[in-house]
Amino acid sequence: MDAQVAMFETPWSEFTGQGEDYDHYRPHYPAEVATVILQHIRIAGLSGLAADVGSGTGLFTRVLATELRGVARVVGVEPNADMARVARDSTAAELGVTYKVASAEALPFPPLSLCAATAATAAHRFDRSAFFDEVSRTMKAGGMLALVHNRHRYWDSAAIADYHAFVESCTPEYQRGMCTTAHGTYAHVDFAAELSTDRRFADVHVKRWEWDFTTDLTGFLSLSLTSSIIQRSAAVIGRQAVVDKLSALFDRYSKNGLLDQAHVTEVTYATKRA
Repeated sequence: MDAQVAMFETPWSEFTGQGEDYDHYRPHYPAEVATVILQHIRIAGLSGLAADVGSGTGLFTRVLATELRGVARVVGVEPNADMARVARDSTAAELGVTYKVASAEALPFPPLSLCAATAATAAHRFDRSAFFDEVSRTMKAGGMLALVHNRHRYWDSAAIADYHAFVESCTPEYQRGMCTTAHGTYAHVDFAAELSTDRRFADVHVKRWEWDFTTDLTGFLSLSLTSSIIQRSAAVIGRQAVVDKLSALFDRYSKNGLLDQAHVTEVTYATKRA
């Protein structure tokens, strides 16, 4: 991870009030990500709870619960009470998901109660040393940890490359591919490298799924404004200036009123050693 001086605060409270837009406009996750977890649980003969940590509005929690139905009960853990409220409202009762307001660094589970733990586009903001301690405490031997991250494929799309060039022009400390961190910085984060040096975990590997989705202008702006990097840009040049720049970008690259957004879901899987 890049060592940098803190430039901004990263409280989870910054997502308060954004839950509805976040849930409606944020891209989802391939079901195949959770299928890997399901197969692992079955082969290992595990049982217990599966925790989705930093669950937000439940976008990945619902994917996980759908795949694990009848195999493991899923609990979403979210530090922002407003996001957890939206998650409860958006999750069908038949999925049997419970949401708890708690942090990744203090998981609300007893020792050796989890057969799986996930974090979807959230772990970059955790104190991962404390989080890995908590995963080790609460997870059964052989349980699976999956750190899921949705990323723009800026190398495959002129529109997405220009999007990140705009952010870089607003906040020079940011470079495409970086994430916000718990320390108030931007950094390149390598989950696999971190887990590979932690002797409590084994079988560390990375899988990627490339996919695209399209949005109209309203969806593009709403999605963008839920992003912390766009919020930082708005703090520098003003919200309206950001909207104007993004609207111009949309007009330049959209076709028939829709903009294609190239994404990749990257997942780092690991298992807890006995």
